[in-house]
Amino acid sequence: MEKRILKILSDLQPHSAKELAEVTHRFGAAIHALRGKGYRIDTIQAAGNKPAYYKLVSLAVV
Repeated sequence: MEKRILKILSDLQPHSAKELAEVTHRFGAAIHALRGKGYRIDTIQAAGNKPAYYKLVSLAVV
């Protein structure tokens, strides 16, 4: 699950919650785990009631 989400985010472009939910409905848990491993993933909140976007900003330092 994490690998699939990371693969999508690795283009360093914003991706919608809807797009990530197509991979797994638990994409939030995958993002949380990736952040715990050192990946910086920003949440971009859209105006109003629109869904958020997620963007990988930097890769984990190993």
